[in-house]
Order: sequence, then C-alpha cells, then structure tokens
Amino acid sequence: MFIKDFFINLFIFAFLVSSTIFIQVFVIKSNQFIEKVYGAIIAVILMAFSFKYMGFYYDLRAVPLILSFVYFGRTAGWITLLSIFIMRVIYMDGYCGAYVVALLGVGIIFTIFKTYFKNLHPFKASFLYLICYVAMIRLVGELFIPTVVSNILYMQSLFFTSVGLLSGLFLMEAYQKLYSLTQDLFKMNQKLERSKQELKDTVHELQGGIFKFIKVDTHFIHTMCDGQFYYQNGFYSEQVVGKSLRMIDPSIIPSHLVPQLLKYYVQAWEGNEVIFEIPWPDDETIALIALRPFKRNGKVIEVVGSAIDITERKKVEDELKTTKELLESFVDNNVDAIVITDREGHILQANKAYETIFDWSVQEVIGKKIPCVPDFLMDESMEIIQNILSGKSAITRLETIRQRKNGDLIDISMTISPVLDVRGNVMALSAICRDISERKQAEKERQQLYQQLQESELKYRALFEQAADAIYVVELDRNRIPTRFIEVNTIGCERFNLSRDEMLNLPFFDLASTDTPLLRRLMEKIKEGEDSFTLQDEYVFPTGKKITTEISIRVFKLNGKEVFLSISRDITERIKTEELLRKSEKLAVVGQLAAAIAHEIKNPLTAMKGFMQLLKTVENESNHHYINIVSSEIDRIESITNEFMAIAKPQAVKIQPNDISMLMNQVVMLLEPQALMNNIQIRAEVMSNIPMIDCEGNQLKQVFINILKNAIESMPTGGEISIQVDRADDNQINIRFMDQGCGIPQERIPYLGEPFYSIKEEGIGLGLMICYKIIEMHQGKIWIESEVNKGTTIDVTLPICK
Repeated sequence: MFIKDFFINLFIFAFLVSSTIFIQVFVIKSNQFIEKVYGAIIAVILMAFSFKYMGFYYDLRAVPLILSFVYFGRTAGWITLLSIFIMRVIYMDGYCGAYVVALLGVGIIFTIFKTYFKNLHPFKASFLYLICYVAMIRLVGELFIPTVVSNILYMQSLFFTSVGLLSGLFLMEAYQKLYSLTQDLFKMNQKLERSKQELKDTVHELQGGIFKFIKVDTHFIHTMCDGQFYYQNGFYSEQVVGKSLRMIDPSIIPSHLVPQLLKYYVQAWEGNEVIFEIPWPDDETIALIALRPFKRNGKVIEVVGSAIDITERKKVEDELKTTKELLESFVDNNVDAIVITDREGHILQANKAYETIFDWSVQEVIGKKIPCVPDFLMDESMEIIQNILSGKSAITRLETIRQRKNGDLIDISMTISPVLDVRGNVMALSAICRDISERKQAEKERQQLYQQLQESELKYRALFEQAADAIYVVELDRNRIPTRFIEVNTIGCERFNLSRDEMLNLPFFDLASTDTPLLRRLMEKIKEGEDSFTLQDEYVFPTGKKITTEISIRVFKLNGKEVFLSISRDITERIKTEELLRKSEKLAVVGQLAAAIAHEIKNPLTAMKGFMQLLKTVENESNHHYINIVSSEIDRIESITNEFMAIAKPQAVKIQPNDISMLMNQVVMLLEPQALMNNIQIRAEVMSNIPMIDCEGNQLKQVFINILKNAIESMPTGGEISIQVDRADDNQINIRFMDQGCGIPQERIPYLGEPFYSIKEEGIGLGLMICYKIIEMHQGKIWIESEVNKGTTIDVTLPICK
C-alpha cells in the first residue's frame, strides 16, 4: 500500500511537471510569473495527494522545492517554501512546530547555496540540496521522533525523494533542451521569413529585371517577373506571370519580337546559356537579356532570365568607338612619332611617323626593346622608365638623342607619360618623339652667332672699360648741340665722381659747363661741321679737379642719330714729363759744359795755386791780406770745378743693402755740432721694423747732408729740424725733413734742382741738382713743400730691398 501511494504521488508529480512544460513550450512560451509559482503549485498539489503512514505524511513536496531553487532562483524557491509551510499548517496535523523550524533552516541554507554555488551543474546542485534537506529534517526531527522509527522513515523518505528528484531533473533538462530547440526553430523561421522578404525586396528594387519560365507542353509559361526595369516601362508581374509569350499583351511584348524570343527560349530550354540584345520595349531602348537554364539530374527544369537597360552603355560605346577612331586617326596621321611600350620598354604599337623618322617599319620594332635608343643612353632611358613606374615623375619631357636604323644619330624632343588602368596602376608607357635636328642646327648656328656677337661686345666693352682715357658718347640734336650722354666708361665716371647710371640720366649741360674755353671751342667746331678734330686745354670738373686734357672728337651717326665720340686723355703728367725732359736736356748740356769748363780752368788754377804757395814764402804785412784773399778765391774756384766734375763724370756706384736708420744716425752725428753752434736741435724719429734698402750709402749721405745743411742755413735764429723715417707702403719707405726756416716762395719751388738756380746769395745752384740726380738714380723721388716764414718739408721716397 505504501509503495502504491508513493508511485501515485510520483505520477502526479510527473504529470504536473510535464503539463507545465507543455504549456510553457507550446502555449504560453516564456513567462516569468509561471516560473516563479511553478514549484509552489506543484508542491501544494502533491501535498494535497499525500498519504499517511505510521503517523507521518508522505509526498514529494521536497522535489519542487529543490528544483525551484536550482532552476528558477531564490524568489521562486521561497515562494514554494512558503506554500509548503502554509499547506502544512492548514491542511495537515502532527509535529508542526518542528517541521516549520526545519523548513526555515532549509530555506536559509538553500539561499546560501544559491548565492555562492550558482555555477554548479543542476544535477550536482539538486543532490547537494537534497542532502542538506534530509540532514536538516533529521537534525530537527531527532528532538521529537524515536531513533528507531526515524531511521526507517528517513531511509524511505530519502529513497523516494531521490527517485522523484531524478524524474524531475530529467523532465527539467528535457524541457530546457526542448525549449532551446523551439526557440532556435522560431528564430530560424523568423530569419527565413526576413531573408525571403529581403530577397523579394532586392529583386523588386533591382535596377534591371529578372524573370523565370518553365515549359508546359509546347508553351513557355512565365513563373516570375520582377524588377524596376519592368515597372519603369509601365507593366507589372501580374501581366506576365502565368502567361506564355503569345498570351502577353502586345503593348508589353510586340508581336514582331515573339518569334525571335521564342528562338532564344528554345535554345535556353535545350540547356544553352543565351545572351542577346534586343530593342525592347521600344525601338529607342536597347535591352541586354541573358537566359540561364537550371538543371536537375541533367534535365532543364527552369530557365532564369535577366534584363538590363544598356541604352546609355551603347551610346557610350558608340562615343568610345568614335573617339577611338579619332584617336587612331590622330596617332596614324601625326607628324610626331608616337610609340607605346610595356613596362619593360618593349614596343607594343607605333605609328607611321615612327617609320618616317627612324626608318624602322612597325613590323620590325613590335616586341623589341626601344631599338631607337643608342647603347650609351640605354641606362638613362631605363632610369626614366623606372622613375615613371615608381611614381617619382608623372610626365617626363626632355631633349635627347636617338638612333635611326642606319646608325645615324638625330636630336629629338620627347614626352613620356604613363598609361594607367582603372585602378591607377601603370600598365604601359606612351612616348611622343619629334625630330628637332634642323631646329638644333639652327640653334647651334644662332648660338655661334650670339657667341661671336657676345665676344665682340666683350672685346668692345673690355677696350672701352679698360681704356686709360675717358671715353664719352654724346647725343646731338638737330642743331648739333649736345643733349645727353649715351655711354661713358669707368675713367669718364671717375672724372665727374658719378656712377654710370647717374651720368646717363642727367642732361649734358648739367655736367659740362659752357663757361670753359675747351667746351666752347668744341661746340664751335661741331657747329661749323667739323667731324674729326683734336683739342688741348685745361678743364675744371664740377668736383673742382683741374687737369690738362687732350680731347679727340669724332662725329658720326648711331642708330639714325648723330653722336660724337670723345676720347679725353689726361696729359698733365705728360706735360710734366716733357718739362722734365727739357730739364734733363738742360742738365746734359750743363754736364758737358761743366766738364769743358772744369778741364779748361783746372790747369791755370793749378799754376795759380802753386804761385800763391811761392808768394807765401815772401809774405809780409803789406801783401799778407791780399795773399789770403787770393788763396780763398782760388779754393772757391777749385770747389766749383770739383762740383762740375761730380756732375759730368760717371761714378762707380756700388749698390748693396743698407740700413737707412744707421745712415741717418751717421749724418745727424756729423752735422749735430754745426747745428748746436747755430742754436738748432735735430730730432730724428725712425720707426721700428724699417726694412733694408738697396743703395750706395755715401751718395745717400751726401743727399741727406745737403738737405740738412740747407735747413740749418735757413734758420739763422735757431729752431728745430725734425726727421721722420717710416714706410710709405709695402714697396717704399719715406724720409721726411721738416725745418722751421724762412721757407721758399711758391713760384720758385718748380725751378729748384735746375743748375745754377739758387735762392741763397752765395749759392751756385748745383747742390740740390746733385741730390735730384742721386735719388733718381736710386729710383726714388723728391717732393718739396714750403711756406714763407713757416718752414720747408722735403719728402724723399726710396724703394725697399726686394
């Protein structure tokens, strides 16, 4: 009886669980409320069908309690637990207090397990909960039930509860799997429906059109017709689907097209793929139709067709064809050689001009690697190709050399550019070549002519600019009056202290004054019609500079305008040189005269001097005075003749390096006693690092002695003589003598150094002349500056020893 009642309870439990699963899967689907109260309802029903044995109620109420905690969570578990508690208190009698305590303990332990062991597998969790449940019931029940009775009861309860729990677990796992399968199936059905709808929408929105047909008896019946191509032309699928070609309205498929379409339909049904163009639905629209058969077991069961409007494409193709013809005509009839090569330089195509320029026929060069490139330029050409292929340069323009078939080299102008595919990759190279040999020859000749002109201009400019004379080109007006400078050289600019641009931008008379006699005479001669003449006179420039100039004038026409060329030579130095030449001639005459006079005087002078020596032996008071006077005059005459001989007689000169400071110290030491007697102080200032000079030391000392004696004699009341020795530049030294004597009038300075010209009362005018001669022999110069009653300055320059 006990076993039968238990299995009745078990069957009730299984039925209730299965019914609930059926309702969840097939009727209500997922519902959180049913999941929460599912265990409570089954527990209450099981308790309602419980049976009493040995004073205790037996049922499977623990199974829905455990399964509620395991599968549906703590809330569902506590709802089931409260339902059991209420049913126990209301419906059953017996040990209620102890059971309530055990039930609350079980709920707390199940809640803890669910919180901390929620990842356990349902089988493991269920039996863990079962063990805790039985242990809690036993622990509480031992306080009220005898041990012997309780062991039997607990063993029976554990066994039957385990069987029920296993049944429940199998049903719940089956429910989970079934529910998962139904959910996956439901999702797949939804996805399939969406795919069908998307496919339908895609076909409907297809820019072209799609149709299908099958063969029924001898007729081809359309089973599908969709796509924007049909709708845009004003007909819909219901006008075509279910009908054969002959049954479709002629406004859709004109009757004259039906035989042609039937022929293509037959070919497709025979298993062939058919693609054709047809003017449809009107003569202006071109449709491209493709028929593709579908086979099953080698037999065609259906044909799918597609229709595309290619009207615009046909127009583009026609335009491309026209463009291609024009391009081919342009290439073939172009005077420039046009060639297309692959990426390695092999010729793919060339035009007729290529044959004309390079003498190779097109058939000969196809496939060859740029045959017109000479060997010595092959590396350069390949480098250009690589630069274009790598993207370093898009279009390359260059002038280079190419080779004809016979080996002749020609100059060409070439443009190389890449040929790109739709992805922008370089698929080939095009080159346009133009024969520029004639142009290059013309350029070479023009360059040679230009170079000759440039060289002529450079020569003219060099002669013009490097000329030592000032050169001016001046424009004349109709009245032959100068108007402006049109060219001037560097010397001419320096004369006016202006730049070339400044002179060319100023009127002629802003620079040249008509008050000067030289310019007045020049203008008069030009007005009188003279075209070539030379003038010489002094000219004062606006800067105040005055020179003696010699002007050569030449009047001629330049670019249709009358101009005159003026070559102005500064002859100031030439005048001085001529004056020096005259002085030199005079000195030469003096030298010859001095030699003759000295020779003629010397013999009688010797006799007179001898007789005077004899007279001194008979000297007495009456003739003593006269003998002394005559002897003094004889000595004076002898001194003059010695000076004459010094001028006339060439002396053996020994030139060697000398220290000028040492020579100067010796001269100062010699003349210092005489200076002190005249209350004169000589102050010599020799700068350090004065280099040696090539000279004859005694002659230079004679010059310095002469200059210092003149200075001492010019200061009868005493004073100071200053001597400064310094470098004038890198090649010369300068020796300056400055005294505080009576000075020399300006008008007399130019005549100093001439023979027999002296400003001293007793001077004979030969000392300074000898100084000039010695310094000139040493390749030096003497300058004299003086001011009356203020003193005289004498500068002597001598070259430095090389």
